Amino acid sequence: MRTRPFPRPRRAVGPTAERVLTRPTGSPPARSLVLPLALAVGMAGALVAVGQPAAASPAAGPATAAVDQAGGHPGRGHRTDLGRETIRTNDGWAAWSGSTFPDGVERQAGPTTGGAEAAPAEVYEVDTWQELRDALAGREGGSQTDARRNVTPRIVYVTGPLDAFTAADGTQLTCEDFASQVTVGDTGEPFSMDDYIAHYDPSGPWGWADPAGPLEEARSRAASLQAAQTQQHVGSNVTIVGVGDDAQISGANLRVRDAHNVILRNLRFSDGYDCFPQWDPGDGDTGNWNSAYDNVSLWTSTSVWVDHSTFDDGAHPADSLPVVFGRPFEVHDGLLDITHGSDLVTVSYNRFLSHDKTMLIGSSDSRLQDRGQHRVTLHHNYWQDIGQRAPRVRFGDVHAYNNYYRQTRRQAATGGFQYYWGAGKESSLVVENNAVTLARGTDPARVVGVYGGTMLSESGTVLNGRRADLLAAYNATASTPLADEARWTPSDAYRYRLLPAAAVPWVVPAAAGAGVLPSTLPPPR
Repeated sequence: MRTRPFPRPRRAVGPTAERVLTRPTGSPPARSLVLPLALAVGMAGALVAVGQPAAASPAAGPATAAVDQAGGHPGRGHRTDLGRETIRTNDGWAAWSGSTFPDGVERQAGPTTGGAEAAPAEVYEVDTWQELRDALAGREGGSQTDARRNVTPRIVYVTGPLDAFTAADGTQLTCEDFASQVTVGDTGEPFSMDDYIAHYDPSGPWGWADPAGPLEEARSRAASLQAAQTQQHVGSNVTIVGVGDDAQISGANLRVRDAHNVILRNLRFSDGYDCFPQWDPGDGDTGNWNSAYDNVSLWTSTSVWVDHSTFDDGAHPADSLPVVFGRPFEVHDGLLDITHGSDLVTVSYNRFLSHDKTMLIGSSDSRLQDRGQHRVTLHHNYWQDIGQRAPRVRFGDVHAYNNYYRQTRRQAATGGFQYYWGAGKESSLVVENNAVTLARGTDPARVVGVYGGTMLSESGTVLNGRRADLLAAYNATASTPLADEARWTPSDAYRYRLLPAAAVPWVVPAAAGAGVLPSTLPPPR
């Protein structure tokens, strides 16, 4: 961890010409799948200047960024210090001011500024996982409690790939390193997922009962050891920003919990990998493997801006997972989940790639204290080959506009697509001017999923280049149709400008994701 003045030379770094139009090609180190060897592993242009890209507002202070105030990105040749930028006026719910009530406790929110007011001593440059943890805690060797409760304004610049499976001394860790520290019952034998799978096989003596006993207890202890290494809390008044086109956090669960005023930008969040997923035979008709970690989790947090970042499964995309007990051996949860009463969130110009359960907004039907919360804006995001939850919403007033949802022929051939827009309990989604590309043979009615919701307002959708009413397609065969309405109007909360949906497939893939914004470190003091 380094505070300014930085010991390394100043440099300006930005996206390569190739990266402007393509996703990063690098992959994080592969994790060890702790599975029996006999298990089969699955299959392993120009930017169009239209619409209103998500521009930030420069904050007062050192290294103030020069931003096109008309709403565009800085010029391709201009390097910008993203750390001092704040959310632009009217850029969705995260730019809104007023009362919010996470877990029923009133909090006054203002437009998201993150760490823009950080003092020079609270500006960090990090290039290891441990340095990131220390910066968020505010001191070397700080605890997760320190990080979670830290409210001092600070900026953290990530200057390269960080791997959460790296110990403080630089040792590369594997799943076996955690498992080997746990013994099963009084046997003295180290825990392994091989033994877990063999013991709880529903076709064997254990049957379809929930896992219990020494092996399940050992799995839980091993999972706790992994969490201590790979899960990282983020407190309030912080900006975490990538510099260049290779800033990446892999193998981690970044958890913004009980926090407010947080900015995450220009980062690749990859492969939030769970070494020890739990078998739940009662999940659905055939059971499921459930994992503990999202790449990024927002819990009971308010005023959060997630912008120009890429979310993926790294070396373990959904179609590469083995099948165990007839179900995918799922080692990931969500890519970006917004739950437990989190509120006033804008998610803009991001990429969500090759993942199943992508974005959950609202954690449980039983959390009635979340009524009035979960106000989220999603705009100009690119979703490719995802299975579901783009998003799935409970309780929230959610606005999704000018997003591009693309299913390739590869995903259609391998399966996995379920739906994009999920209407859950007491949700109110407004979806406007989005573009959807479905592979041949995929029923357009499947774009909408209903999980206790009663309404969804859709307008301006383009499907495979033509205007379409996807809610009508769903309702045509639904036993209980959704009302094409919403209980709120986005323009009452903030002003916004819609891009024609026909332009979305051209503009969004080129403008969204990490490495697109030209970026630099701040100048030395």
